[in-house]
Amino acid sequence: MATIEEQRRRLDAKLQEMADDGVLQGPSSATANFDPIDEEQSVPEKTVLPAPPMQVAALRPLEEVSTIEEYRERYFVPLRIREKTSFTMNAETLEILRSVLQDLHERVSMVSYIDNIIREHLRAHRELLNQASAKQRRKTTIPL
Repeated sequence: MATIEEQRRRLDAKLQEMADDGVLQGPSSATANFDPIDEEQSVPEKTVLPAPPMQVAALRPLEEVSTIEEYRERYFVPLRIREKTSFTMNAETLEILRSVLQDLHERVSMVSYIDNIIREHLRAHRELLNQASAKQRRKTTIPL
């Protein structure tokens, strides 16, 4: 049987681990090139980055959504967000998003819904954004 001090140390360690869950410890590299970085898998150079396992069937970047079922599969996918941040958005837009979730009786968090919308947008426009940012970098990198 562990002593009270050992139990207390284990409990303190577990509480600290729980408190640090999802806290950004340093600058995130996930936004460096508009392509998501999957820390758990190594990604070959010339392949499309895979979505996290929960989302593989849900994300089809350039296809048009034509039914509510397809919309649900694409945007109402719950996510576990490890590195959390906060941002400001238009209150009217936020209210519209809340109404969508409430009216459709979806049990996904607002954070997951917004994240899925933004990721889908970035996937759909990945090539355009990467080309534009590559041109911009060349201009500032080589000042002749």
